[in-house]
Amino acid sequence: MQQRKNRRLAARTLNPRRSTRKKQGPDKRSVYGSQKSLTEEPDNVSGKGPTKAKVLVVHRIGFVRSGVLSLIAKSMQFAVCGETDEAPLARELFLRHKPHLVVVGLRLCGADGIQLIKEFRSLNPAAAILALSEHADAFSAQRVFRAGARAYLSIEDAPELLRAFDEISTGHPYVGASVLPLILSNFAGGSKNSRSSDINILSDRELEIFSFIGRGVSVSELASELHVSVKTIETHQMRMKEKLALHSAAELRQKARDWLAKSAVNRIREDPDSE
Repeated sequence: MQQRKNRRLAARTLNPRRSTRKKQGPDKRSVYGSQKSLTEEPDNVSGKGPTKAKVLVVHRIGFVRSGVLSLIAKSMQFAVCGETDEAPLARELFLRHKPHLVVVGLRLCGADGIQLIKEFRSLNPAAAILALSEHADAFSAQRVFRAGARAYLSIEDAPELLRAFDEISTGHPYVGASVLPLILSNFAGGSKNSRSSDINILSDRELEIFSFIGRGVSVSELASELHVSVKTIETHQMRMKEKLALHSAAELRQKARDWLAKSAVNRIREDPDSE
């Protein structure tokens, strides 16, 4: 019951219809508007007036991006320099604007968020990256920090966004309130969670494919989703079977389904758009 209440609160926080658009001037709208305007430097981070830290927002869910923009618009310290749901455009905006902070979703159009975090860290290690997940998941949090992010929040933790910005801007890590209990529980469980230890040997790309397999996505659909060839997916499947000591594609699918069923993801309601 408390979990549903928290998610309703997060949905209200991220609902663009309840945002502060009336308080936003034309300069803010030029940042959030058409895709073309995203390549323009907003006035409030260009040196005219007090300097604000630039934030790039990359997330596949439209209402989440809009909500994040609304939250940042309330701040006197931060300003959005671009937003998109596409990894290629995100790279372009990152190189063009050199943001101080980046909000990244874990599932994007044309890429895995973990891979994008690694790319951003390689391009500019000084940029502070916050991963904004659709679900609270201790295992995803581990992968995010391993990739180089400084903060991990679920959509449920949206009201904490600006506080997280403050922390990671000064070099401190930050974990959302909905995620911290899962991490502590996972840590306290120790060897009891050994059933997931074999999954840890998978690379981030393999784990992404593994999770799609567990959801029943076919090889051709997966290749289209990730913009790679069917042969590439089959190669990843072969490597995963070797690492997990499995003998067939059927065993791999069952392993992936079992892992998803036991993960924290399935303890939280799917489809955040429905909230």
